[in-house]
Amino acid sequence: MLFENKEVFCMLFPESIRTLVCSDFDETYFAHDRNHAQDVKALTTYLNKERHMLFGIVSASTLDMIKGCLDEMKMEYPHFIACNSGTELYYYKDGVEIYDQAYELMMLRQGFTKMTILDVEKALAAHDIQLMVQEPFIHAPFSRNYYYRETTPQEDERRFRQIRAAAEEQRLIVNISKCNPLIGDPADCYDVDFFPASAGKDAVVRYLIGKYDIDFDETYAFGDSGNDIKMLNAVKHGYLVSNATAEAKKRHLKHADFPYNKGILSILEARSESNGY
Repeated sequence: MLFENKEVFCMLFPESIRTLVCSDFDETYFAHDRNHAQDVKALTTYLNKERHMLFGIVSASTLDMIKGCLDEMKMEYPHFIACNSGTELYYYKDGVEIYDQAYELMMLRQGFTKMTILDVEKALAAHDIQLMVQEPFIHAPFSRNYYYRETTPQEDERRFRQIRAAAEEQRLIVNISKCNPLIGDPADCYDVDFFPASAGKDAVVRYLIGKYDIDFDETYAFGDSGNDIKMLNAVKHGYLVSNATAEAKKRHLKHADFPYNKGILSILEARSESNGY
């Protein structure tokens, strides 16, 4: 669909696609406190010169949250946005927003409905595992996001096993990661995100690699927290930016030397130099 009633600037869509670059949004692509505008501009300038690189945001945030921030910061829209934990996929080309219906069909063919997740929520509550709904995501069509308030490490791990077992029984993926207070999450909670088995941040990566027939050696991803790890492992070159959470750094050993966009740009520029671009 066309953007209405406002001027929207998009990155130049690549002429042909040889390289895939995926980035988490909050605390990776941009700083939550909005204080790295020049680094955003530097990365955008680089990407607009790279005419064979497909770049996009893969995030747990809703589309409205991401677009609202891009508009507020006067950022150019990337080539694609995969929102709601990678369950919806949109492309941006010449000011036009294009929804990927084929990606949605992958989930619908599984017979997935939102009631599947709600049934899991009820089953866990019956075992005294209370999950708090994250209200900004409540209308997401293919995912549901919760907070789990931590207790003791032993009790939490026992309950996490129950949560994972309940999700697996319903053919759902569940991602459990420590909340990041820097993006407004409560400090004493975990994110618990449910979505269909065919979706998720790593699924978006695999889908795009297949859709555009991209060589695996030319795949990159960047993140800052535990819910990015699967995405980082789904590419050849997966990096945490230097401001990543301590939990994430324990789970993934490849780190950029710089934070946010500067970390992304440093890795991509090194790639260009090594390839003689």
